[in-house]
Amino acid sequence: MDVIRQSFIEVVQQSINKLPKDSLLPIKKGYLTKISMLKGSTPDKDVFLLFDKAFLKIVAKAMLQDNDPNKETLEDMAKELANLIVGHAKMLAKGNASFSISVPSYLGHKLIKDYDSGLHFKLGRGHCGIYVRNIAKN
Repeated sequence: MDVIRQSFIEVVQQSINKLPKDSLLPIKKGYLTKISMLKGSTPDKDVFLLFDKAFLKIVAKAMLQDNDPNKETLEDMAKELANLIVGHAKMLAKGNASFSISVPSYLGHKLIKDYDSGLHFKLGRGHCGIYVRNIAKN
């Protein structure tokens, strides 16, 4: 989780030259992506990145110069951020043989539920959450 948190902060800062800040306000619904943390080839934890519309609009304005992004552009921004975060996390963990992470998948505009812990961030009026769900062992 620490690598994902660090990667998220660094990707946002490097991509749009703005630093997301910790927030006490959790968001529960938004543009949701999922990344699986692996132990060997077995999923160990699911990490969800949840972005609200205001957060993605800030990113779209900075990266695309789009002041009024449509739904498709917001979805693309959520996917692109997830890809950048995964790629950067792999680079940060280089040399750590126990760190393995899946390609992110976009789940849609959804309500987040069934998670074990979360970290919350704000960027201007936008919010984002990183949520972790431990995968039950049989």
